[in-house]
Amino acid sequence: MKSALYRLLLTAYCLLPTAIYAEGSPSALEKEIEAARNPMAWDLGPETVDISNYPPPVQEAYKVFAVKCGRCHGLARPLNAPFATAEEWNTYVNKMMRKPGSGITPNEGKQVFDFLVHDSRVRKLSNPEAWNKHIDQLLASFQAKYGKGKETR
Repeated sequence: MKSALYRLLLTAYCLLPTAIYAEGSPSALEKEIEAARNPMAWDLGPETVDISNYPPPVQEAYKVFAVKCGRCHGLARPLNAPFATAEEWNTYVNKMMRKPGSGITPNEGKQVFDFLVHDSRVRKLSNPEAWNKHIDQLLASFQAKYGKGKETR
């Protein structure tokens, strides 16, 4: 039940319109950057990941990921987000590409997607028990720091 509710909330969040203002307007860009600065539980996790054993194309994709995703929020947010499947990352990356000022081209979006899917297979899907424990720890730390209800599974 918790998993079904989580997926429903995650899908609703990803499908929300990205901005009320005209795309590219200064007010839309400022509001998106400010919104990205709001803390999330995933921000409390590690900012880096060891990619030394990843295939060279994925290592190159990581560089694009670091530059593009790091423009608006820390890398800890996507690295520690509970998204793990290609479907979830497709939805999330496309949402980020639509954000005003993201500057993520379709080719760059594909590279970001490729990195996130590979990384999720290695760090999340290969050991779901450990990954779920990590997520639970991030949620507990976030709730202790910011109070309940800000970011839940």
